[in-house]
Amino acid sequence: SMFAESTILLTSFILIYLIGLIPFSSAYIKEVVFINVGQGDCILIRDKDKTVMIDTGGTKSFDMAEEVLIPYLLKRRIYHLDYLITSHEDFDHAGAKESLLNNFKINNYLDSSSFSPILLGEINLKNLNNYGIEGENESSLVLYGEFFGNRWLFMGDAPAKIERKIISDYPSLRADVIKIGHHGSETSTCLDFINHVDPKEAVISVGKGNSYGHPDSYVISLLINKDIRIRRTDIEGTISYSFL
Repeated sequence: SMFAESTILLTSFILIYLIGLIPFSSAYIKEVVFINVGQGDCILIRDKDKTVMIDTGGTKSFDMAEEVLIPYLLKRRIYHLDYLITSHEDFDHAGAKESLLNNFKINNYLDSSSFSPILLGEINLKNLNNYGIEGENESSLVLYGEFFGNRWLFMGDAPAKIERKIISDYPSLRADVIKIGHHGSETSTCLDFINHVDPKEAVISVGKGNSYGHPDSYVISLLINKDIRIRRTDIEGTISYSFL
């Protein structure tokens, strides 16, 4: 009958509407995203509904959390972070931290003094820089994890001095993808370290036309000579690695 047909039609409309509200996408998304925050770092790691953010970026000219990070997360149907980690206190890594903590649901906040290893779904992260050396960059977290079928190394702003210590303490350390230290500055990414870690891809999180001259041509040519694929946020914008 006509009544039955219209009921079926209405039911299917309601179902379609409801399905549209369910964040199906997050049911299977596994990704590592280097969010373009200009001159700075911000990395989002997501295993289905589990989320970790390393660093927030930060700029004096606008609220990075309100203008960039929160809209990005909401667009991706992410409504909380299980962990927010800041590698160190430099403004281009932690400048948006306060605003993000105040305006978004964050379950755990960790920094270089409070960090302990994370195991969350497939996501695992441990800090390789436990040397307690003075200095903002010297004390930067260096985070390593094995997940989504790859080995990941996020160098923060750690300088070559720390890289050399890591080489001797972690003789079997290798990475498929490395987030290059200190935006490609010549103070990080020594040849010995790249030889040791032997990455396939190198991500440089850096601002277009920045006043520091990052990334340094020495670092770029070192990576090119080693036949490592270079990914740069100043050229590509936000860089995503997605996995099934």
